[in-house]
Amino acid sequence: MGNGQRPEEPDEALDLRAEVRSRVRRVDDRLFLMTEVPVQTPFTLDVMFDRLEELAAGLDRFAYVVDLSNVRRPDAAAREKLRQRVGEVNSRLVHVGLVVGGNVVIRAVAKLAAFAIGFRSFSFHMTVDEALEACRNALR
Repeated sequence: MGNGQRPEEPDEALDLRAEVRSRVRRVDDRLFLMTEVPVQTPFTLDVMFDRLEELAAGLDRFAYVVDLSNVRRPDAAAREKLRQRVGEVNSRLVHVGLVVGGNVVIRAVAKLAAFAIGFRSFSFHMTVDEALEACRNALR
């Protein structure tokens, strides 16, 4: 099963895993973009962070942008998974740019979550381009 499929996963789960993995991509050498799914779950967060760690393998420092402009408020299980997964990469994380667009509810939730999760350096942005630029500046 060299395609990342676990033996017990049905085709639907494999399709979902592939779709979620495609939402994490390299933008520059040390800069990544994660386009979050509308409803975060521990499963989607694991898949996205597994992909991020795969792309950032061997890097001592990196930054990423998370596009949260189309997400709903995560539930307690998703928030806990997020805390765990960010904690695993936090020592190498230079900056996180959070794209919240004009969604004031998500901006407020993201601000509380960013502190609770323990991001060392983060900023909020209206657009992905603004967030990418903030991350590039932090990496310099």
